[in-house]
Amino acid sequence: MFIQKNLINIALLVMLLLYSKYSYSSEEEMDLKLLENYLNSINNLAFIFEQKSQDADKEIGWMQIAKPNKIRIEYEGHNDLIIIANSFYLILYKAKDDIITSLSNDGPWNVLSAENIRITSDINNLEANSYVKNIKKSSLNGKNYITYEILMKDKSNQFSAPIFLSASLDPFKIEGWTIYDNKNKKIIVKITEILKTNKNYLSPDIFSLSEAERISGKVWHGPFSKDKIVRKPEYRN
Repeated sequence: MFIQKNLINIALLVMLLLYSKYSYSSEEEMDLKLLENYLNSINNLAFIFEQKSQDADKEIGWMQIAKPNKIRIEYEGHNDLIIIANSFYLILYKAKDDIITSLSNDGPWNVLSAENIRITSDINNLEANSYVKNIKKSSLNGKNYITYEILMKDKSNQFSAPIFLSASLDPFKIEGWTIYDNKNKKIIVKITEILKTNKNYLSPDIFSLSEAERISGKVWHGPFSKDKIVRKPEYRN
């Protein structure tokens, strides 16, 4: 009788462990699918954001995203930095000095602008282009949130640095993200206002910087009231 009772207890424990594992797996799969479906539902997105860095004051910015791989960022006030990314390049443009720094458009931000996002929690899944390393859930003021630690594959099929993407639930909506720069300094971005989602037409000029714009100083496309850049001739490249 004692042996039989122990066998029953062991069987119940095994069933409980299997059920817990199955439940966790199912919940994780639903969380991944929520994110994947949301990202793939966006063709273009414009929003206002707050940006905080470890060694800089808070900035207010505007970001326009369009697929595939297009991004434009401008900042409110005296910050003259413009960031433009497309399928060919990513540039940092300091408008007042007319200086361009070119970079490869490979990084954690691509999870927002890439087409056909395929997310997995299995790092060995060759069919996926995004790997979720960790998921954390939290609640604040009666609202539920979820944060995904995501590594995106770059053009050479290697994982980029992680982006910590935060979303609110019911309904699912991206609230912001955290990344680390090449000096390992934290950059926190919080979306404060969604302006447009899946607009029918976007001018391709938004995601480029023409010579005419640079010469005229009329380089702004965002919603902020900013004067055209006036520079002395010697500042011109």
